Amino acid sequence: MKVLSIQTGHNATIALSNKGEIVGVLGQEKCDNIKNSSAFPMQAIESLLKEINWHKQDIEKVLICSENIYPDNAFNYFYDKKGKIKDTSTLIAIAKSLRNSIFGKFFPSIFQILRKKRLENLIIKGRKELYSKLKKIGFNNIPFEHVEHHLCHARAVYHSFANDKISGDSIIFTLDGAGDNTCSSVTYVNKKGVWNKIAETPLESSLGNIYSFTTKFLGMNPLEHEYKVMGLAAYSKQNYVNRLYEKLFKPVIWLDEKNNLVFKSKLNTNNFYDYLVENAIGERFDNIAGALQLMTEKLVCEWIINGIKKTSAKNIFLSGGVFMNVKLNQKISEIKDIEKLFLMPSCGDESNPIGACYYNSSKIGEETKPLRNLYLGISHNQDEVHNFIRNQQIDSEFFVKKFDDIDKKISHLLIEREVVARFSGRGEWGARSLGNRAILAHPSHMESFYMVNDYIKARDFWMPFAPTILESYARQYLQEYNPKKLQAPHMIVTYRATEKALNDLRGALHQGDHTLRPQVLSQSANPSYFRLITLFEKETGVGGLMNTSFNLHGFPLVSGLDQAVNTFKNSELKYLSLGDFLVSKKRL
Repeated sequence: MKVLSIQTGHNATIALSNKGEIVGVLGQEKCDNIKNSSAFPMQAIESLLKEINWHKQDIEKVLICSENIYPDNAFNYFYDKKGKIKDTSTLIAIAKSLRNSIFGKFFPSIFQILRKKRLENLIIKGRKELYSKLKKIGFNNIPFEHVEHHLCHARAVYHSFANDKISGDSIIFTLDGAGDNTCSSVTYVNKKGVWNKIAETPLESSLGNIYSFTTKFLGMNPLEHEYKVMGLAAYSKQNYVNRLYEKLFKPVIWLDEKNNLVFKSKLNTNNFYDYLVENAIGERFDNIAGALQLMTEKLVCEWIINGIKKTSAKNIFLSGGVFMNVKLNQKISEIKDIEKLFLMPSCGDESNPIGACYYNSSKIGEETKPLRNLYLGISHNQDEVHNFIRNQQIDSEFFVKKFDDIDKKISHLLIEREVVARFSGRGEWGARSLGNRAILAHPSHMESFYMVNDYIKARDFWMPFAPTILESYARQYLQEYNPKKLQAPHMIVTYRATEKALNDLRGALHQGDHTLRPQVLSQSANPSYFRLITLFEKETGVGGLMNTSFNLHGFPLVSGLDQAVNTFKNSELKYLSLGDFLVSKKRL
């Protein structure tokens, strides 16, 4: 069955599957160039159908990655102009006004009834709006089906990696801010593949929301800059971190004594920002970040250990936005009772369309095929690249030359300590650059770090870059590599650097704690990128490159040719490879 799956809201994304195989995934942000775009993904649908040569009439079912679909203006119902949660209807406001009257004792129940009714009405309105949009673009006579949010997360990670090599029972943990009224789930899958959800946490006790509201309190954008807070945490002082953890975070959220797979909190975590305003003013921002990270690591690791003890499962699958925290994933990988660990790459809501497709395939009896790689976006052939350069008159503004061996040329430039943006093949799905939409540099020199950080990306000083490492060098650069059969091809987990890595990859590691967030690259995953690094290694003896996403700060990873050239123009980049063409601000 040919299926279209849609994630609406923030990180709007679509996926296409055929007979149990994911054939394409594309975020709307890659089309409208708005990071974490929440626009209806019409451009993504049209672009991806064109990429794999499908037509709208080929689609046999549309899957929607949530039960709760809100209208486009739902934000105005829930938040004021400052982003604070507000009353959602006049009726609720009236109910509150009665709080101090003779009817006051009835206020809590009245409030909850009215609020629930309001939400139900918004969901009905949101579904109607979505169905109308889908029908307007040509999906008129095919069935629509909703798939629960956390089920999407769970199915995504399980079917992306589950294969005949996995034996025994498995347990799947999902954890995020919120989705379909829950923020976590625990699912037990026995060796026969029978699924049983054994726990879930209501959204009022969301660890993910605590992380997001702390991000906001620290002056950064929630649902976007949590990774900055994680990076900042490494610079905190442990004695202050421990004090703040005990003061701010430990009293707020814990695991329920009656069911230690469920989170409990002393307050609705949607109000955690106000809690921080009352209790954290005057504390150092780096120590707050450190205490938050400590809380996250302690609580999530305890949660996972509890699940292992309860089920005796040794295959552990993790998905949901909280697991974008690569330092947390490192701590989890060190849990001794885990035999095999599987992490969903780019595991926020952008992964849910993959899970919905897999769920549908499983339900109708199709064999699900694991992800082969993450190069699932848009490509441009050489004729398209050549025509773009000619039509946009790129060669009248910059120096342009076609090379028979472009990767060899890029390698030579990197050896000479130049920085090169690489645009090649199909774009990566998700938040990570994996070589095809990448800014590359020599990893051994701090000048590479400062050049890319200060003059190209304009990022905060504490944010690290990441290396792409040849598979043969993984154990030379990464301490305790692959202790849980955990491969590292997607930059989703950190490792402590070896002494050799401290020398060879100095500019591509975290400058605060000397950890690495690697893409360990096999030849089969990306032959041309692998060859480029191999050429570089033969000349330098260094088995990796510094790799960061090809974008300007605050923008998504580039997808199309126009985005690539615009980023090149508006940065201090000197070299851009477009397929076999090299575009340069210097004479070639």
